Amino acid sequence: MQFLSNPHDCEGWAGEMAQRIRAFDWSNTDLGPLDEWSTSLACTVQMMLASPVPMVMLWGRAGYMIYNDSYSVFAGGRHPYLLGTPVEQGWPEVAEFNRHVVDTCLAGGTLSFNNKELVLSRNGQPETLWLDLYYSPVAGDNQQPAGVLAIVVETTELVKSERVRQELTHNLEQRVAAEVQARSAAEDQLRQSQKLEAIGGLTGGVAHDFNNLLQVIAGNLHLLARHEPDNPQVQRRVTAAIAAVERGAKLSSQLLAFARRQPLSPAVYNPLRIYENLGELLQRALGETIHIDVQLPRDPWRIHVDRNQLENALLNLAINARDAMKGEGVIRISGENIILNPRDCVGKSISPGEYVRLSVSDTGVGMSPAIQAKVFEPFFTTKRDGHGTGLGLSMVFGFVRQSGGHVDVCSAEGQGTVVQLYFPRSLGEECEESTAEPVEPLGGQETILVVEDNEGVRLTVVEVLEQSGYTVLTADDGDQAMQKLQTGLQPELIFTDVVMPGRVKSTDLADWARQQQPPVPVLFTSGHTRDILSSNHLLSPDIHLLSKPYSPEALTLRVRSMLTARQGCQ
Repeated sequence: MQFLSNPHDCEGWAGEMAQRIRAFDWSNTDLGPLDEWSTSLACTVQMMLASPVPMVMLWGRAGYMIYNDSYSVFAGGRHPYLLGTPVEQGWPEVAEFNRHVVDTCLAGGTLSFNNKELVLSRNGQPETLWLDLYYSPVAGDNQQPAGVLAIVVETTELVKSERVRQELTHNLEQRVAAEVQARSAAEDQLRQSQKLEAIGGLTGGVAHDFNNLLQVIAGNLHLLARHEPDNPQVQRRVTAAIAAVERGAKLSSQLLAFARRQPLSPAVYNPLRIYENLGELLQRALGETIHIDVQLPRDPWRIHVDRNQLENALLNLAINARDAMKGEGVIRISGENIILNPRDCVGKSISPGEYVRLSVSDTGVGMSPAIQAKVFEPFFTTKRDGHGTGLGLSMVFGFVRQSGGHVDVCSAEGQGTVVQLYFPRSLGEECEESTAEPVEPLGGQETILVVEDNEGVRLTVVEVLEQSGYTVLTADDGDQAMQKLQTGLQPELIFTDVVMPGRVKSTDLADWARQQQPPVPVLFTSGHTRDILSSNHLLSPDIHLLSKPYSPEALTLRVRSMLTARQGCQ
């Protein structure tokens, strides 16, 4: 690459990264628009782009990242996300290290490291790397340090080769034995994980179809009750049938939790609230002959979880512990802040890092190794018929894994059981829970577009909404819905199933709705979210989902609430 006489002539910069730097909107960073960059910054970037060695600029106190083509290769899957990102945000796993680098160099110092060992996630998985690193300050136009220039040379293969040579010369037998043991444990864990994954795929699909059936049954039962308000026999039988539907919905919810297809609404949570929220409920559920001993650190790390599902998981574990102790004894719920290193993670579905470990322990009958191997499988239970579905631990397993954590069970026959839940530490601030004002499920006169491929579900939804006074238009799938919208239909709300046949997805309808003036609210519904609405089924606050099966009251309440909110924004 040739150098230019005028470093501000950015159009002359060549290479992929030069194009990306020119195209990036720098006005949202401390650097400001590209054409207003200081001479020092522009010169350094030009020099960096010309270098064949991986180089990255960390500009300003935040360390906004600008790098060359060689560094983009080193960054792997983190590229191009890293461009223009503060370094602590771009590489969160080494945030403290990079903060020290920036602070040192902006104070005028330099740093260098030879074969520095770091654990980085370049392609979605943590990798142990060794690097030669050289950091030096870059002066701004005022001659004061304004940024940091880093040269990154990966020496991983060299270090590994040297270590292999030393595997060959020292304690070869011990190293081989340890490797075989670790690989065996990892293979066992992989086989078990693959088995549970396969079962999860099957149960998730069954639960999705089951929820559609339950929705048709529940919808027609509720409508029947409305048609026969003065018939006590009809009301009694409908009530009994709806109770059975609700039990089926709970069973389906547990299956989805195991399959990790349950929509979660996570938030930053302080584990100190566990007993505050659960204490009374636990004591009522477990009985007076069980003593609950809660031991939490004074300053536990925060975690990012769905609070309701966490409390439900701990309740399930406590009930299992009670049954294992035949209704008498002490159940201990404890928590601790821990740091897992790579060795701790061998054979486990968890990465090194900072975690909060919550444990539920009992002094009950314990489990044999054969039972422990099956303990997370759905419908596996050691309880007699009628005293358990075998989904409690399955639900716990799925919820914790979906939350980015890990579950361990330690048990021995006659010596009790300890179930440990690992949740990644969150550095976010806990938010105060807001109590929404109740909204009466009143009707309205607005126009609602219902998009649902299941005819039975669609018919009951139309009848419920029409009884509430709404004008209801329907579409069998996303293709038909988009055709109607593009030919002039202007509904006040779209109520759509998440997964439908056809080319147009429910998210495409939502994109259309967001572009309208004012935006049209979209209420999704599904037996489960799959991966269409969310990442790992973690719902963002701007997504409204009504899970199947739902009651007419729940539907009309959500519809009225969203329409009222839309009116308030106009």
